[in-house]
Amino acid sequence: MFKYLKSLFGVFMTAFICMSFVYTHKVQAEGKMSVGLVVSQLSEKYAFIERKGGYYNGTYVQPKEIWSSIKNKRIKAKLLLESLGYEVEYVNDAQLSDPKQLAKFNSLFFPNTVMMSKVQRQAVKEYIKNGGGAIFAFAMARNESARFPYKDTDLDLTPLIYETKTWIWEWDNLSEVFQSAFINDVVLNNYTIRSVGNHPIVSEALKQMEKTSILLENHQPTWIEVIQPYQNNSYATPILQYETIGYSSVPEHTPPKTGAAYAIEYGKGKAVWFGFQLLDYMEVDERLSNEWDEKNPNGQTETKGKAWDSLKGGEDLKILLDECVKWTAQPLMKFHPIDRKVTMELTDVRAYPRAGDYVVYGTMKAKNNGNVISRGTMKVELTDPSGKVKASYEKYVVGLVPKGESYPEKFALTLPKNTPVGDYQLTAYYRAGRNNHDGVKIAGHTKIISIKDNKKSASILNMPSFKDVSSHYWAKEDIDNLVNLGVITGYKDGTFKPEAPVSRLQAAVMIVRSLGLSTKNRPNPQLGDVKHGQYGYDVIATVVDEGIFSGSNGRFHPDAPLTREQMAKILVNAYRLTGEDEVRFRDISSSQWSRPYIGTLLANQVTQANELFRPNERTTRAQFVAFVNRSLRAADRG
Repeated sequence: MFKYLKSLFGVFMTAFICMSFVYTHKVQAEGKMSVGLVVSQLSEKYAFIERKGGYYNGTYVQPKEIWSSIKNKRIKAKLLLESLGYEVEYVNDAQLSDPKQLAKFNSLFFPNTVMMSKVQRQAVKEYIKNGGGAIFAFAMARNESARFPYKDTDLDLTPLIYETKTWIWEWDNLSEVFQSAFINDVVLNNYTIRSVGNHPIVSEALKQMEKTSILLENHQPTWIEVIQPYQNNSYATPILQYETIGYSSVPEHTPPKTGAAYAIEYGKGKAVWFGFQLLDYMEVDERLSNEWDEKNPNGQTETKGKAWDSLKGGEDLKILLDECVKWTAQPLMKFHPIDRKVTMELTDVRAYPRAGDYVVYGTMKAKNNGNVISRGTMKVELTDPSGKVKASYEKYVVGLVPKGESYPEKFALTLPKNTPVGDYQLTAYYRAGRNNHDGVKIAGHTKIISIKDNKKSASILNMPSFKDVSSHYWAKEDIDNLVNLGVITGYKDGTFKPEAPVSRLQAAVMIVRSLGLSTKNRPNPQLGDVKHGQYGYDVIATVVDEGIFSGSNGRFHPDAPLTREQMAKILVNAYRLTGEDEVRFRDISSSQWSRPYIGTLLANQVTQANELFRPNERTTRAQFVAFVNRSLRAADRG
């Protein structure tokens, strides 16, 4: 889908490759609260570029016109926030890429930001997840900064969607914070906005104003954005809604009571999203706006600190904004779980000879059983009895909403007509992440294609179960998934030995397989009990090189059982888990070295809160498989 968005732009998407440790969000105990005001130099430059229209790969690209200065938006926002009593500091593009630098602020304010990179969007998401706050003042759907037209002859390709294949605002890495679908950008005229509900932001603002509701009016055409929280989502609460609408360019997307602003909780942090240009409603003291001495290249004089004509309710909106900052500045006491569970399903599988080949066909489907959006690639592979892939087919899934499923994708794989007899594996798996980018396989489903005679139809069998893992065993689902993903194989006698302790080497093997890490050309780990050529050397060298394992006193101890607190550390390191929930286990002291890692596992639902964690006990093979399977789902690859 392609769409060109006019008017003031502002995409807020950010990020940073997930880190191993959680960043502490600053909570101001005394003095002024600190607000980071986001400055996108690229966005400010973008407002003043002009490009002709034309065709790009067969798609018409509309002309880019010069529009109003984004710089003036952030200057006005700075003066406004300072007048409300906040300490305001500009956040530049480099700072926006680092969650550790963002953590010093009580809250971030995005006045109108367009061009952001994937890394920046990820950084903001991590900042909010770990207890930060953010206010997004009208943020429009735009592609990331890599597509900015640098040459005068370049077309403006920023509205086109690349890796995401659809609305970037709906499926990019930051959008899961909002737990909502992006519906559309719409032109409205002659509309009113009224406060709704009893959220603390609204109730505190009304208390200050001594009113029963907030009413805003707009009597000129303007662009707004519409989002819709996912079904059964209790963490995105409307605080403003469109009460009356005189004109809408897309009436079906702006029915009565459409949300205009939402208060959102994500992880341990908070965010407020506005779908209209709230800064245009508010006025700041002109005596403070000496910085406004520029004019737009199109000759229109800037409004300086004044509100736009025909907009009413700015003073009330100031008070509401003040409460938004206060609310977002305080982290949540409890970490909201983030569940990325996806499952795969193979159906209607058949295999039979044709005139010139042997065909295997069927249908694969992915289902999102979690509570945040997901995107990834469904792939089906047919492997021969030796494990060699003979045929494959893949389909990129633009996005899976929570409790939603992909379109059933049909496939047909072929083998030579005189293909050898034997048991072939047909595996469909889901690799989370952007199209053609790094990601991990998080779900799989396997069928056995048993060819007894290449002139006859094959038998379709389910994967055999381990003899010592019953259908009611607590970790059976986790074990089955990792078998389907090729992470575990069990023993030659058909058992898994779920209650046996997992050794450090066995754990390393599972992690390497689950992450698809290459074991080639790894540096010597320089460990006294690990020699080149011995069993497991390449795996150990890999996990040490990746910083997942570190060894102890110059030794790896490959056959030693893995303790539960060691398990916590290597899972956080391996899957780059972030976030931290309160650790209340009676056997984990405040000074325990593993406490931060255990807190991160709690935040990602890899382990559950209980009375005891048993840090020094051996981790069983079943426990470790369950922890790995949950970590794969929790791993956020942006």
